[in-house]
Amino acid sequence: MQRIMVVDDRAENILAIEAVLERPGLEIVKASSGNEALRLLLRYDVALVLLDVQMPGMDGFEVAELMRRNRKTQTLPIIFVTAQHTDPSYAFKGYQSGAVDYINKPFDPIVLESKVNVFLDLARHREELQAQLQEIRELQSQNEALLAAMGDAILAVDAGGRVTFSNPALKELLPLRLEPVEGHTVMDLLTTTHGLGERESWMTSEIFMGCRYGQQVEIKEKIFLRHGQELVPVHVVARPINTADEAFAGAVLVLRRLVEGESALQTQHRGRRLPRKSVSSVLRVFDRTNGRNLGRMANLSSDGFKLVMREQQALGTIFSMSMVLPETLSGCNTMSFEAELVWCQPSEYTQDFRCGFRVVQIADSDAHLMRQLLDML
Repeated sequence: MQRIMVVDDRAENILAIEAVLERPGLEIVKASSGNEALRLLLRYDVALVLLDVQMPGMDGFEVAELMRRNRKTQTLPIIFVTAQHTDPSYAFKGYQSGAVDYINKPFDPIVLESKVNVFLDLARHREELQAQLQEIRELQSQNEALLAAMGDAILAVDAGGRVTFSNPALKELLPLRLEPVEGHTVMDLLTTTHGLGERESWMTSEIFMGCRYGQQVEIKEKIFLRHGQELVPVHVVARPINTADEAFAGAVLVLRRLVEGESALQTQHRGRRLPRKSVSSVLRVFDRTNGRNLGRMANLSSDGFKLVMREQQALGTIFSMSMVLPETLSGCNTMSFEAELVWCQPSEYTQDFRCGFRVVQIADSDAHLMRQLLDML
């Protein structure tokens, strides 16, 4: 529903405008004075004001000037309706006070409707854009929450190898003297040599040489993260931001620390089997709509799963969920699905709630990840 306001001290003029513009989906807010118009503008959101210039008391120019001083109405388009159109200075005063257009009395119904439709379309497009921006902000918030929750360190680099983003997990691996890492070259942090003083060129690195052609690069051994005077062995997976037929724009790197004396291959093999009793320590589930941590996994099967949650939830509630995986599977760190809460009961020894869910919707790619995860348990 869109609204416009018509302000005129003569009821017959308002009726005439209403007869031309009245239609489904359009509400006309009527005011017979400037004071009434200003009061109603604080109550209603309108897309356009049709404002009579000649009114007793507060005229249209004064109303427009007061509207421009109020934050809510300062950008609201105003079309002046006037019978005085011969004096150029009169029109100039109207534009100075905030008018975007004039309609002369007696008005042509076709001209009136055409001009009003232009501003209604602009208002509709503006609302759609604001809704899209809000959706983008929500998605950004969700992505940031998931990246912050991941156990793996995440780095994003531009085409020149300069770090543009890092998640909190990286702080556990880096010395304080390199914080923030944004702005550093990634090869200041990584090395494939054993010498702390040596710096490999980004342009000759294995990561760059593969990612620039749109290929994923995985370095399983002999790559280290510089940690003060130490070299920490890591497992690195780098994915290009570009595709094979586009200009190279950068890469996203996932870094996982290796246990001392253990090869990446051994880590990968070790990660293929997770005891079911330890699932709660590695699997976290988040609400995709707001990024909130819903709880830790207590059990996972092909039929559904159990979560330990801090708050009781209403049965039958459908949640949009994302799960942070214990390791990268098929190039993914998370999987998403819709799940219904089928039972919820308080824990026996804690203040938490044990809740059972069944998956009601999952994409084929995420279903494949679910099967891979089940094979690891």
